[in-house]
Amino acid sequence: MSFAPLSFLRGASPPRTKTSHQNPCFLEDNASLVEFYHPIPKGAFFSKQVIPAKNIIANGQTSFMKPPAHYHLLQDEHFTVESGAGIWYFWDEKAIRLEKGDSLMIPARKWHRFESAPDVDEPLVILYRYDEEYPVMEEIFFRNVFTYFDDCRKAGVDPSIFQLLVWCRHCWMPMGLPIPGPEWFNLVANTVLMFVFGFIGEFLLGYKASYPEYYDEKAKQK
Repeated sequence: MSFAPLSFLRGASPPRTKTSHQNPCFLEDNASLVEFYHPIPKGAFFSKQVIPAKNIIANGQTSFMKPPAHYHLLQDEHFTVESGAGIWYFWDEKAIRLEKGDSLMIPARKWHRFESAPDVDEPLVILYRYDEEYPVMEEIFFRNVFTYFDDCRKAGVDPSIFQLLVWCRHCWMPMGLPIPGPEWFNLVANTVLMFVFGFIGEFLLGYKASYPEYYDEKAKQK
């Protein structure tokens, strides 16, 4: 175990559910899921995600599959809606609605978030594609983050922002927290926050970039 001088300051962590062998990985009491395709043909989709209808799971909680605003520093992100409908939001408050068969490409370093359309009773099913050098990095991120959030939900504990930003740092994905100023300043400020909080989380508090219960490279070969 690596030395983490401030690990005693960490909050309670939930018991980790072993999901590294699951594909698809069912989450939120089967209300949502994430699935990965192996091997990945060049230029093909690598992942499918299901976000509950109206972004709500059975107990009335908001689904964590509805992501907060964020950026991708390195990669463009390609979406195709397989079923349902979703709304993608951008920095300039523009919103784009996508329905079955619609596609969208978001360039790297563009602020965005998305959710299931609130007027549709069908879950939003999305296919993802990134440049061929990034799917492994993204799978590690998705498997760790989604299962961790589900474990926090089941244990009734709040997710750690430090743990989240450790994962964001390794995925080159700053959050898009609302910081006054133009979009480029928001990107720079959130990138700095990601690296600072991510460094503190990993090297001082002892949070990890991946956990074997959540991601196992060998499991993909089985």
